Amino acid sequence: MGPSPLFGTVTVDRAPGGLTLRLDRAPGKPEPALLGVLINSGPSGERACYVLVEVAAGLVRLVNDSGSGSAAAGADGRVSNGQCEVTAGPLERSRQRVAVELRVAARPGFAGEKQLYTIAQGGNGESDGLAPVGAWRVP
Repeated sequence: MGPSPLFGTVTVDRAPGGLTLRLDRAPGKPEPALLGVLINSGPSGERACYVLVEVAAGLVRLVNDSGSGSAAAGADGRVSNGQCEVTAGPLERSRQRVAVELRVAARPGFAGEKQLYTIAQGGNGESDGLAPVGAWRVP
C-alpha cells in the first residue's frame, strides 16, 4: 500500500495476469490529475512497464522504453512498449475512489519477479513521489 497524504491511499491489487490500480481518497483530499504504477526491477521508468492514467480524461498511457515519453492506449484499451503490453479496462471514478484494471503481458526478457511502485500527482505537479508497494511476478 502506498500512502499519498496529498490525495489518499494508492493500492495495487495483484491477480494472475493483471493488476487493479486504485486510489482511495481521504476525506477532503483532491482528485489527482495522474495516477500511475511502475513495474520494474527498481524505481526507474526506463525499460519499464510504467502505466499512467490521466484521471479527468480517463486516458491510459504507457511510458516508452527510454522513460522520456508515453503512448496512449487505443480504443481497444491496448498499448505496448518493449517490455510489456497493457490492456486497460474502463476507469472507475467516484467521490472516494479512482480505479482501473490493467492486464499486463510481458515481452520476452521482462517476465519474472518485479517491484511495484505507485504515484499520484496533482495538476500542478505536486506529488509525494514513487512509493514502493511490493513485488509481483509479471506473467
